[in-house]
Amino acid sequence: MTHPISDAELTKFGVGFADEWPHAFDPAVEWWNESWFWDWFDADGRVAGHCRFGLHPNQQRAWIWYFHWDAARGEWIAVEEPRLPIGDVCRAASGGPSGANGACFAYDRFGLSFAWEPASPLRAGRFRFAGFGRVVTGPRAGMVLPVAADLRVDALGAAHSTGRSNAPGHASQQYPASRFEQPIAVAGRLCAGDAELDFRGRGERDHSWGPRHWNLEWTFTVLNGDDLRLQCAEARIPNVPPIHGGYVARAESQSITAARFDYRYADDDLARAVEGRLEVTTEDGARLAFDVEPISAVEIDITHTFVPPQRSVYRRALVRAARANGPPLLGWTEFNRFVKR
Repeated sequence: MTHPISDAELTKFGVGFADEWPHAFDPAVEWWNESWFWDWFDADGRVAGHCRFGLHPNQQRAWIWYFHWDAARGEWIAVEEPRLPIGDVCRAASGGPSGANGACFAYDRFGLSFAWEPASPLRAGRFRFAGFGRVVTGPRAGMVLPVAADLRVDALGAAHSTGRSNAPGHASQQYPASRFEQPIAVAGRLCAGDAELDFRGRGERDHSWGPRHWNLEWTFTVLNGDDLRLQCAEARIPNVPPIHGGYVARAESQSITAARFDYRYADDDLARAVEGRLEVTTEDGARLAFDVEPISAVEIDITHTFVPPQRSVYRRALVRAARANGPPLLGWTEFNRFVKR
């Protein structure tokens, strides 16, 4: 599933190996955020999951979520901990180790543990998580069950970035603010309740750092298959034209220059959370189109990020994307919307 990637290809979009690690932050920005994200799915979309870990250093809190999907049970298990004391998190120094025994970050208290351990920056690492989550769908809804992951993560393409952020609410003059996205292969072990399974699949990871203005809408789709990997996002900031970004990766990666999300949203039906057509254009002028349909979706709590706190429709859907040439691709669509009732 993995293939050799040269240093030149891996870093062609300006992401450096030191960007694997934590970054310096602006102590004057309350909503400075640094986060790491992984998602994964098997070949049939029967088992999948995603995890995000974020640091809000000027709020003295850390935030993690972990979601596990099991199609056989029709079951999502959710762990959401948005207010962990940041002092309980062991962290590497900016730009590299010291302080976390080689890990980028690690936490282990009160029945919850997680860590990201880069083996080779931007190329490979080990993601670990263990805790207890509430079942939110399926026959066991309401139960609290153990969940765990121990996964090796290998890069399948370049770390893609559009460079230093200059978007309103996401830019910093004094400190670097940026992000990268990267297609990955994932292999290891997953646990949910009393079930344990060897897992092999694909997914995406990202790492972002800088000011984070959360009061906006966005849509994000990532797809990952044998012959094609794709990530595309649209951010809708008030009083600013929509912002697009992303990549298409085959043997090499290139940026997306245009995107159209013709999606329909079912705010009252998680089973049909999002569907529609995605069209993208790449740097070489190639155009790709996909008909996206949901496999399953779950809603995530980000009420605490808004000023003032409020509910939005923030969901992640495991999706299948049909195309004219080639087998369907699996992936994820994430979106945040403010719905007026």
